[in-house]
Amino acid sequence: MNLPNPSEPSDRLVVGAAIVSHGRVLAARRTDPVDLAGGWEFPGGKVDPDETPEQACVREVREELGCEVRVVGELAGPAVLRPGWVLRVLVVELTGVEPVPHEHDAIRWLDPEELLDCPWLAADAPFLPELREMLLDGSPLVGGNVGGAVRIGHTVRRPTGAWSPAVHALLDHLAAAGLDGIPHVLGTDARGREVLTYLPGRSIDVDEEVAGDEVLAEAMRWLRRFHDAVRDFAPPPGAQWRNGGELQPGQLVCHHDAGAYNWAVVDGHFAGIYDWDMAGPGVELDDLAFTAWNSVPLALVIPDDDVVRRLRLMVREYGAYSPVEVLDAVDRRIGSATDKITAGQRAGDPGMLNLARVGEPQRTLERLDVMRLRLPALRATLKS
Repeated sequence: MNLPNPSEPSDRLVVGAAIVSHGRVLAARRTDPVDLAGGWEFPGGKVDPDETPEQACVREVREELGCEVRVVGELAGPAVLRPGWVLRVLVVELTGVEPVPHEHDAIRWLDPEELLDCPWLAADAPFLPELREMLLDGSPLVGGNVGGAVRIGHTVRRPTGAWSPAVHALLDHLAAAGLDGIPHVLGTDARGREVLTYLPGRSIDVDEEVAGDEVLAEAMRWLRRFHDAVRDFAPPPGAQWRNGGELQPGQLVCHHDAGAYNWAVVDGHFAGIYDWDMAGPGVELDDLAFTAWNSVPLALVIPDDDVVRRLRLMVREYGAYSPVEVLDAVDRRIGSATDKITAGQRAGDPGMLNLARVGEPQRTLERLDVMRLRLPALRATLKS
């Protein structure tokens, strides 16, 4: 940022750019003048007489960082730099390449927890408290319908509940067992949300896209690794699960939400699974049946030949059970899921109430009725 020269005329405006991306902001380190060198600031500079503040902000970022941005807001202010000079900080987002410093000796992305620890210049410091709250809002994540998850940098923040200690113990156990494709627990943030590592990749909109055979096969191999890793997991005393229940002999802790909308897919390959808050006691077939419903998918009307082929693919890659066993488990598992959604909505569970906004559980019940009509023909083909 080029600060004003005291000899220049008064009533001039300086603009700074708070470049925000996924709950982080870009800070740049000055090299001059001597009394400001080493301090961190918002990139920017003086607004020319023929420019608007927005135009000056875009130009200064282009000159200082070689990237393009668009203005999306402004932080409260302005701040007085010296008599006759004021600083306004505009909130911008990148529209192209990553920034590269041309007039600073370093840049860094700061998440909310790092923001106030950075040695900011005095002119920029008044804007930081409001900016920190903005960064804590993060970027909403897609995938699933329970909602509430946001991305902040390389982390995910999610609301917690009575089930969170049990889920965190589960994830810690899986991490210690070396299971790939899971988020790691980092703690909680200033808003009391859990902080997990971010799994890169995209999820699959199961109403618009059918996961490819290779992705389905990889997900089934991962599901078997998960079940093997969780067999010796002992929940902490008094563990509570979102859908209730205690671990019984012959059971293990299932994911219970292992549909393709919770898969992380990178370059066409399965890379992990999100949203562990529904985890709880069950049997292996519970997870297999849920995956069959959402990812074969039995929830949609696809050709019987495709259903049969993909059910056989699932059990072959998982390495246990038969296609008929998985098929027969779907009605029970999905019926149970709709019962739990209804119970959660009656209890006021915010996540379950979010499902009501997308028509659940009625939508699933209607699809389940359609699947039941197809079951005799599917069973006969699978047994032939």
